[in-house]
Amino acid sequence: MRVAIFLALIAASILLYLRFSKRANAKSTEKVFTYGPFTIKAAASTSFAADLKHGYVKQTDVAYSIFYEGKSIQFPKKLETNTGLPFLWSVYALPGAPTPSLIAGSQSLYLIFVQDKTLVVKPLVEQSSEFASLQFLDSENGQPGLYREVFMDSDPAKMETLDQLEGGRFLMISEHAVLDVKTLEIKRFNTQNESVDNYSFPSPHGALAFSPDQTDVVFQAEFQSWNAQDNELPETEHALVVYNFLNDHGYVVPYNDTETRMINVENNNAAWLNTYFEWKQDKNGKPKLQLRQLEKAPPWVGTYNPEDHYYTLYPVKLGMLPVFLNFVLQQIGGSEANILEDKTGEYTGRGLILASGELKLDINFKEDEQKLTFSKHLYAETSPEYIQLVEKIAGAFDQELSAGKHQEHFGRIISLTWQIRGIN
Repeated sequence: MRVAIFLALIAASILLYLRFSKRANAKSTEKVFTYGPFTIKAAASTSFAADLKHGYVKQTDVAYSIFYEGKSIQFPKKLETNTGLPFLWSVYALPGAPTPSLIAGSQSLYLIFVQDKTLVVKPLVEQSSEFASLQFLDSENGQPGLYREVFMDSDPAKMETLDQLEGGRFLMISEHAVLDVKTLEIKRFNTQNESVDNYSFPSPHGALAFSPDQTDVVFQAEFQSWNAQDNELPETEHALVVYNFLNDHGYVVPYNDTETRMINVENNNAAWLNTYFEWKQDKNGKPKLQLRQLEKAPPWVGTYNPEDHYYTLYPVKLGMLPVFLNFVLQQIGGSEANILEDKTGEYTGRGLILASGELKLDINFKEDEQKLTFSKHLYAETSPEYIQLVEKIAGAFDQELSAGKHQEHFGRIISLTWQIRGIN
């Protein structure tokens, strides 16, 4: 045992020596930018570090520094607290600001500008656990643009230009502050990350919408079931939180997953929101978000994933399986003779393998999950022929669904918490 420990210590010492000796010979490149009165330097340091699993691996760190009147700008210790990377990860220019201004930071982000010949480094959001994030609330025709998290760059090619934040006026910082780029005014909100009516937000990250009067940010939210009894649980646990960043107050707009055809919160977008919600003026003339009163909900359709090329129907009843099976057989010009396998497993549900010429297709149905999936055969290699065929059949079936057919075979979405607790 002692010999093994001794040998392990020797091996570890050798690896550490090689790691640091390699780093001592690290290659570095530098890029210099000028923006207003500021000089920004980006330095990429590339080295080889020993990894127990992969041997020597190439590692590149891109670190930024900012200079004003020849002196390096110093940042508070809260720039980062636990990453082991105590330098600026990113620097962004703000072309829409009234004076040349920068946003820079890593875990925490800071606004940098010169006022009355005095350098100002103002905290936007300081934190210690999350990645910082940036999102314009009004860059897409007055609605939120791309949500991006701030990571350390590891690609020297990204040093070729200085990143710019433009396209909107109201920039949300780490989902707890809004910077008015036009005036450089900062409004912080919900800094303690408190829930609203027991709904936590944002879930998932990012703003979904921005109110017409540019004061309310719409976030997706989820009910905190961990602190609720069975009789306190809503039938569906999703809602929208509408949060006024000026007065630091929000309200909740709960919705029913089934009635809003909400399959996956990650897929909710402006089109979904505008279909099921609307802004109405309250008695004070302020826009207030509420559910639309629809005479009839839009028809259910399937979901095709272009990444794994799976087509999914959810939530569906048992009656959907023979309907979809017959549809696929018609599309491939086949019959029951094209069914190569039809098996049912206790945990896997019912699975069918169909032949379409040389191609094989899978249909799987799990009644307890209310889910039917359609794809190429699991063990077949992905090919353009497979992708084209699955897309064609998925699109054709969606056309029928969009026309109102087969809607009787859809069920209702039951929350995961209800399923776990056995609530019907």
